[in-house]
Amino acid sequence: MTEPASRPAHRGARTGEGEGGPPLPAKDPLGFARVAVLGVVWALLLVTLAVVAAHDVLVHVEVLSGSSWVERALDAVDGEQPRYWWVIVAVPVALLGLAFVYVALRPRPYLGRQLEASTGVFLLDRGLRHLAEAVAEDTDGVDSAKARGSGRTLTIDVRGLSPERDSGLETRVGDAVRARLEPLRSAPHVRVRDRGR
Repeated sequence: MTEPASRPAHRGARTGEGEGGPPLPAKDPLGFARVAVLGVVWALLLVTLAVVAAHDVLVHVEVLSGSSWVERALDAVDGEQPRYWWVIVAVPVALLGLAFVYVALRPRPYLGRQLEASTGVFLLDRGLRHLAEAVAEDTDGVDSAKARGSGRTLTIDVRGLSPERDSGLETRVGDAVRARLEPLRSAPHVRVRDRGR
């Protein structure tokens, strides 16, 4: 009796998805693509042009009565002489176009930093700031701390407990925060500023 042939492997199977295999890395946490907003605006402009074109076609084949919107617009500007205000309007319009090109070509911003792990673990910028504040406030001589910045540069403003300035406070806080951020694959540059009491 012939034994049944073994079932072929699933076409969508990838290394690491089965039991005992390493998990697949997670995707990078990226921000919102601003070019999507421009895409919506451009789509609305194209829809408007399509409506104008459809109206003029229906007028031309005498399905609709009236005059062509395009011809009416051309008649309105026919015979116009160059005016200075045209230049005033053209300059900001050109700058707006360059801004659109910049937004379209600008890559999506990263929202977090990757940790030294094989499972694709990320620490978002907001969590990074909260972590830095907590580490700074746990440091000896610190009353309060406020962190700001992104994954590249992290600035921490601290206020000490002593009425006099502690010369070593900034160093202690900076060393503690850097040590806590060592698990990050690309740790940010840490700056500490003593704001006094």
